[in-house]
Amino acid sequence: MIKKRKGLALIAAIMLIVFVTIVVFSLTTFIVQWFSQIDADQINSKCLYLAQAGIQDAIYDVRFSRNLPSRYGSFTLGLNTVDVGETYRRGGTAADLMMVDTSNTSQSGQDLTGLRIQNATSTVSPAVAISKMVITWVKSGTVRTLVSIRIGGVNIPATISPASSPATAVFTTPYVLNTTPTFIAVNRVRFSGNMSGLSSMIIQFVMSDASTKTVSVFPASNNCIFTIKSTGKVSGSNIYRTIKADYNLMPTTYATTSRISDIDEINTEITAP
Repeated sequence: MIKKRKGLALIAAIMLIVFVTIVVFSLTTFIVQWFSQIDADQINSKCLYLAQAGIQDAIYDVRFSRNLPSRYGSFTLGLNTVDVGETYRRGGTAADLMMVDTSNTSQSGQDLTGLRIQNATSTVSPAVAISKMVITWVKSGTVRTLVSIRIGGVNIPATISPASSPATAVFTTPYVLNTTPTFIAVNRVRFSGNMSGLSSMIIQFVMSDASTKTVSVFPASNNCIFTIKSTGKVSGSNIYRTIKADYNLMPTTYATTSRISDIDEINTEITAP
């Protein structure tokens, strides 16, 4: 009987030791995971702040470097260090980085005039280049067709097919915007006859990297929008946060009303340039 009691006591002791070991192990695992989660949350928040810093710095650079009437200003792309191991990287497609100023467009005879474009970045790569333009218009009266496009004082060699709305003009050579950002006039979009009765026109710019920017160019509107994308990262972690912001320069009231028109987080890491 005594041996049986000792055996039961030994079993109970072993079970207690096993139980305590499991509890301690579980508690240790929980604490480690808890601290890891806190660390991950802190890095997440820091990455978001870094991405936001990239957006804010870009807007500051554009507004600081503007020099009217020749340019709206620009920002640089690439990696920027905020603190040791803390960075943001700005990038984007060619369409993101092209400004299209629609504040002075008008119909004059057989032409649409007054449209201006500008590179939003002084960074050489990626090139901001237009490969084709798809032009859609609504007009009462006599039907017209697209004849030619003149940019920067030069008629752009292009294949136009079809010529009726929506007309597609494929450039023989992509038109590259200056990397020293300055206004470039789209001198005219010419049609086969007088365009009186024109009620609306939309242009889709198709860039050399296949990205697109679609803009309502007529009637004139106080718009000139470009896009900034910024990724925040902390070294030693694979966590990142990326912010995409559309900024409207609102050309006719630039100083007082320019603003972010849309902002969102996207699940794409900016890795270049």
